[in-house]
Amino acid sequence: MFDVFRLASPGGQPLQQPPEFDASFDPHKHRKVPHPTSYGETMTHMLKACFGAGMLAMPNAFARLGLIFGIVGIIFLGVFATYCIQILVLGQYQICKKWRVGYMSYPKSMRLAVQSGPPCLRWSAAIFENAVDGILLFWQIGVCAIFLVFVAENLKQVCLYAGHELSLRVLICCLYPILVIICLVKDLKLLAPLSTFANGCTIIGLVLIFFYLVEDDVQVDESHFALKSLTDIPIFIGIVLYALEAVGVILALEYNMDNPADFTGLFGLFSIGMSIIVLIYTALGVCGYLKYGMDSKASITLNLPQDQKKSHAAKMAFTLAVFSSFPLQNFVAWQILWQNYLEKKYKGTKKEKVADYGLRILCTTIPFVMALIAPALGPFIGLIGSFCLSMVAILFPAVVDISVWYPDKYGPGKYKLFTDIFIIIFGIFCCCSGVYTSLLEMVETLSK
Repeated sequence: MFDVFRLASPGGQPLQQPPEFDASFDPHKHRKVPHPTSYGETMTHMLKACFGAGMLAMPNAFARLGLIFGIVGIIFLGVFATYCIQILVLGQYQICKKWRVGYMSYPKSMRLAVQSGPPCLRWSAAIFENAVDGILLFWQIGVCAIFLVFVAENLKQVCLYAGHELSLRVLICCLYPILVIICLVKDLKLLAPLSTFANGCTIIGLVLIFFYLVEDDVQVDESHFALKSLTDIPIFIGIVLYALEAVGVILALEYNMDNPADFTGLFGLFSIGMSIIVLIYTALGVCGYLKYGMDSKASITLNLPQDQKKSHAAKMAFTLAVFSSFPLQNFVAWQILWQNYLEKKYKGTKKEKVADYGLRILCTTIPFVMALIAPALGPFIGLIGSFCLSMVAILFPAVVDISVWYPDKYGPGKYKLFTDIFIIIFGIFCCCSGVYTSLLEMVETLSK
C-alpha cells in the first residue's frame, strides 16, 4: 500500500509557504515505501502496462500512414511521450526538494508548481489540481472497463470455436469474482509475479501472431511507402499515444521503486523500457501492414484465420495478458481515491481495513457495472482516452515544467520554455483531433 509523505506542518496543517530551501535535501532518501519494487520488478510492471490491447492496433495505424511515415511517426511519438513523462517526474522531484518532502502526488505537485509559476497561471492552481485528479481517475476506471470488455469478447470467440455460445454479459459476470479477489492484493510487489505471467502470455501471443505474419513471402511495392491521407494523421497519433501512454501506472511505479533515481535519465529505466516498447510496436506494425495491407483491422487478431487453433491460442494468450493487467490499472484508481479522500479519515482507526477493502471492491465493481451495462465501450473509451491522455500525459507535464523553472531557469536561450510551449500546442492538437476522430467513430458505430 502507498504511504506517501503528507504536505503538512508538524501540527498537521497544510503548509502555506515552503520551508527554507536546502540544496542537499534528496526526496528519494526520505520516501517511506513498505515494500519497494526492484529494478527488474519495476521494468516488468512497466512492460505489462504498455503491452495491452493498444499494441494490437499497430498494423492498422501503419496502414494509415505507410511504412516510412509510420516508422518515423512512431519513433517521434515514442521519444515525445518519454520526454513528457520525464519532465513530469523531474518536475515533481524539484517540487519535493523545494518543500522538503519525500513524495508528493501528481495533483498536489501540479497545484504547488502552478502556484509558484508564471503569475498568469497562479489563479488556476486549484483547478489544475482537481483536473488532474478527476481525469486520472476517470481514465483508469475507463481503461479497466474496456479491458473487461476486451477479455469477454475474446473469450466469447474462443468459446464459440469450441462449440459453446455464451453472451458477453454472462462472461463478464463470471470474470467479476476473480477480479475482486485479485484486486484485494495490497502492494505492487505482490503483483510482480502476475505481471511476469502476463508478459509471458504477451510473448506467446506475439510469437503466434508473428508466425502468421512471416509464414508467406511479402511483396513490397510503392503503395506501402505512400502517405495515404492527411486526415489519417490524427487517427495515427491517437492510436499510438493510446498504446504508449500509461501515465497513472508509470507514476505509481516510480513511487514504489527501490531506487527512484534509476527511473529517469537518458539511460534510465523508463527510457530503456520505452525503447523496447517502441521497437516491438514498430516490428508488429511493419510486419502486420506488409501482410494485410489496407485490410489491417483495428486489432491484428481480427485478421487471423478464424478456423485454426493457433489463431485462437493467440487470442487466448492476449486475453490472459490483458486480464492480468486489470489489477495493475485498478490499483491506480484505488490509490487516487484512498490517498485523497479516505486515508486521512480512516488511517489508524478500527475501520481502516473495512474502508480499504471496501474501496478496492468498489474500484472493481464500477468498471464491471460499466461493462455490464454497455459491453461495447470501445468508441466511448476512445473518446475519453483521447481527451484524458492529451491532458495528463502531454499538456499538464509541460505546464509543470514551465512553472517549476520559472522565472529564469529555462536554460540557454530559454530552450525549455519554447519546448514546453511546443508540447502544449501539440497536446491541444492531439486532444482536439483525437476527440473529433473518436466522435466520428462513435457516430459510425451507432449508425451501424
